Amino acid sequence: MSKDFTIAVIGLGLIGGSILKALGPKNFHLIAVSGREETIVKAKELGLADEYSTDIEAVKDAKIVFICTPIHKIIPFIDKVSQVVSPDCIITDVASLKGFIIDHVDNCEFLINFIGGHPMAGTEHKGIDNAIDNLFENAKWVLTPSRWSESQDIEELKEVISSIGAKVIIANPYEHDKAVALISHLPLLLSQSLFGMVDKYPDENIRDLALSLAASGFRDTTRLAATNPELAKDMLLLNKINIREAVKNLEDYLSKMDKNLDLDEEKFIEIAEELATNRKDLYSPEGKNIYTE
Repeated sequence: MSKDFTIAVIGLGLIGGSILKALGPKNFHLIAVSGREETIVKAKELGLADEYSTDIEAVKDAKIVFICTPIHKIIPFIDKVSQVVSPDCIITDVASLKGFIIDHVDNCEFLINFIGGHPMAGTEHKGIDNAIDNLFENAKWVLTPSRWSESQDIEELKEVISSIGAKVIIANPYEHDKAVALISHLPLLLSQSLFGMVDKYPDENIRDLALSLAASGFRDTTRLAATNPELAKDMLLLNKINIREAVKNLEDYLSKMDKNLDLDEEKFIEIAEELATNRKDLYSPEGKNIYTE
């Protein structure tokens, strides 16, 4: 692939900006598109692309288009982009929910060359100012093909994603949504709930003491409570069926763990050691997921 291979990114927030930063050294012709002129100005200052525009028509010659808008805007942009680009252009996205998007594409009466995507990377921060050039290195990147997806297009998209260091996983969109409810959306809800419970604790003296003592454990456990509110809203409300199922499973497990508090010390240590070992084995020292089936 070379400068003749054009890739467009629509939506220049944390993920869109990071995709452009990661692709920059790879010799693609890059187009950056945002609805906000001030974001385009920042993208130009950072030198993220070869072309910049607030007009969706700018992507018409792209071979691949990454739609990196908020989740609730993905479908309208898929429809708009599909009317602008050639039929062989690969349209993909980065939304953390896939089922309802694939449903829309699969039910279209005309061909939309769409492959769903979800990079398992990010931070609690938002905006192009927080874009990171190595955000996707050794990260998992899920692809959920639609009924229109051709094998050669899947392979081409995989090649581009792999070039920025990510590891591609092909998944069923509905199984993906159940899985991310467990490891992404439920943790967000828990983080919000824990911080909210302490922040609104009824005994003000205890609350103030707790907040003044809060160190790395509370900081790390509640990090996701600082997530971009618009993103949090989309993830939690659009996946609430799967999240509520996950909450029920968590309640059952919490009940089990509560009963473990009455076990003798030796038995409790065995349980704690198994959990600690399995948790350590899930991530590399650099914090990247190294789990293999």
